Amino acid sequence: MYEIVIITADYEGWWLFDEWREDVTLSHTFDNYETMKLKYDQIYKSLEDKYPSLKRGKYNIPAFFSCCEIEYCDDCDDDMQIYYSLVVLKDKKVIEIN
Repeated sequence: MYEIVIITADYEGWWLFDEWREDVTLSHTFDNYETMKLKYDQIYKSLEDKYPSLKRGKYNIPAFFSCCEIEYCDDCDDDMQIYYSLVVLKDKKVIEIN
């Protein structure tokens, strides 16, 4: 079983903090790699069109962002960048997509 998730948070998704599942804003599941990859490419293109900046990290996870989209963090007493990270899992384990 494959799963694609988008994490919307004030950190890049490849950090995969213990509570990362709480930041999932979109999730799709698939029975096979080919169908998952088609949807992944579609979501990737959509994020790429919407957000002008991109960082890549562990597992080749992309984190899309716009420098103008920040949120104030009371605990940090600072503005935090918002990232949209596209993560793929196979049997609940993160995998790398190229």
